[in-house]
Amino acid sequence: MEMKDIVTKVNYFANLSKKRTLTKEELLERDKYRKLYIEKFRAQVKGHLDRIEIVDDKGNLN
Repeated sequence: MEMKDIVTKVNYFANLSKKRTLTKEELLERDKYRKLYIEKFRAQVKGHLDRIEIVDDKGNLN
């Protein structure tokens, strides 16, 4: 699932919870999308960090 779709679902449940109390099923689904969001976010950050190369003043990789 794409990150934008996950964010859309998380926002949907956030807005819905402001209007009324969520049902048990909605709470479970909301939690599922929150976990998916965190997993995807961590994977993206890890991917960025894994591509970082540290170079000294002489241009050598460390």
